[in-house]
Amino acid sequence: MAFRPTPLTSHPIDAMAIARPRFSRPRVRCRALLLLLCAAAATPVSYAAEVRDLRLWRAPDHTRLVFDLSGGVEYKLFTLDAPERVVIDIADSSLATRLGDIEFEDSPITGLRSATRDGGLLRVVIDLNTKTQPKSFTLEPNAEQGHRLVVDLYDSSDERVATALSVQDGSERDKPERATNRVASNSAAPAGERRDIVVAISAGHGGEDPGGIGYDGKLQEKHITLRIARALYDYLDRMPGYAPVMVRDGDYYVKLSRRPEIARERRADLFVAVHTDWYKTSRARGLTIYALSGDRADRENARRVAQKENTADLLGGVGSDLSLGSWDDDVALTLVSLQMAWSMEQSVIAGSRVLDAVGGITRLRKTKVQQASLEVLKSPDIPSILIETGYLTNPEEAKRLNTSSFQKQLAEGIGRGVMAYFYDAPPEGSLVAWQKSNGVIPTSYTVRRGDSLSMIAQRFGTTMAALKKHNSLKSDGVQIGQVIKLPGGVEPAAREHKIQSGETLSGIAARYRVSLADLRRLNELRADRILVGQVLRIPAS
Repeated sequence: MAFRPTPLTSHPIDAMAIARPRFSRPRVRCRALLLLLCAAAATPVSYAAEVRDLRLWRAPDHTRLVFDLSGGVEYKLFTLDAPERVVIDIADSSLATRLGDIEFEDSPITGLRSATRDGGLLRVVIDLNTKTQPKSFTLEPNAEQGHRLVVDLYDSSDERVATALSVQDGSERDKPERATNRVASNSAAPAGERRDIVVAISAGHGGEDPGGIGYDGKLQEKHITLRIARALYDYLDRMPGYAPVMVRDGDYYVKLSRRPEIARERRADLFVAVHTDWYKTSRARGLTIYALSGDRADRENARRVAQKENTADLLGGVGSDLSLGSWDDDVALTLVSLQMAWSMEQSVIAGSRVLDAVGGITRLRKTKVQQASLEVLKSPDIPSILIETGYLTNPEEAKRLNTSSFQKQLAEGIGRGVMAYFYDAPPEGSLVAWQKSNGVIPTSYTVRRGDSLSMIAQRFGTTMAALKKHNSLKSDGVQIGQVIKLPGGVEPAAREHKIQSGETLSGIAARYRVSLADLRRLNELRADRILVGQVLRIPAS
């Protein structure tokens, strides 16, 4: 007889429940959970963003670190001391690059470390050899680059740290007493005591902001502009009566609104911004000069260039409008407006002189100064021009712009135009003003639109016959851009240098880029011993 279990209850449902294995369902659930855990362990953790690359630039007063990201992030930055460190916690992120490949030369950074903490928190530790003042911000993607986290470490020993946290600073090349000797002197003072004309030279873009990219996808505007700017600096530095200063003298970024501020701090008489142009096709070519306009910025080319240049702060930092200071009343605002009107007028004149001087060197896209609303030109008290030296998207023009010989040739043409502008109306108290009032004329003149040989002769107090003989001219005709040698012109004269405490003869020679032997010979020195207060004549380099 078959065994039949006796039911504990007469209810059919209860009987079925008792008949089931007691632990069958929990066991299934445990097995499923175990399988899920194993699968999770085998699958890589997915983070919201990756740090794909890290780049570093050193500026005169700060070090910039740029983290290239695959997407937007939330982060926290704080500092630690003993030893000095900056810590960056980036939420839900991973590191997809090697921090050990970064070079820290000339920076306060001694090392970089990273670790992933619980919850996907990426911690980056920046080891330092000195205390710094950090500033950080994120940048949204643009046409050139994706999401970025920017960390600026400002040098705590720099006197400008307090202001550097609100505006980025730049550098000026050659900060000696020559550039500070700008106080107008007495009209009876000798020529050697008269102030130099200060020309601020701003190389476009830099650092994080490469500017336009060439036709080959490699050539970067920031490198071309810096080389031309340096060549212009060298040319003007050789000329008596001129003291050029560099707004940017390395591969680092200077905020657009900060550039005219640097020129103002150095009490510049003229601001020259050097750029290259870009267009969607390779056919565009030629040099263009822009000045600020209050009412003509709506023109098509002006809009295009203004958009290109004004968005540079989105690449290199945080954009802002030019601040003219705190003006308390309508009178002050009116005075600023009048000053701005004068500055704009002089900018057009200066740009015209430069166009005349470079017309024989390179193709001109426009033969007249264009006007646009460019952030870098918005200085109310300094005539300012922006020179688009040519198109990197044009293969022929880009190759020329990338050669040192053409860069030097173009820079010297710009320099001659600048000198022509100041010779027409030299600043009061300057050496150039003294030269003009005493009949000292330059060695050459670049023909500009509307000139004739007779007009040039009359202007410089000579005759057509003398000009023709001096230049071996067979006719009276002249061409725009032609360089006319002037009889009686004075070659760059020796400069003077007043010796300060701690200076050496070899150091002075190196500073002015002249040989020690020439310096000794010109000053009739038999030894290298010099005295504080002694005035040395500096030979033309």
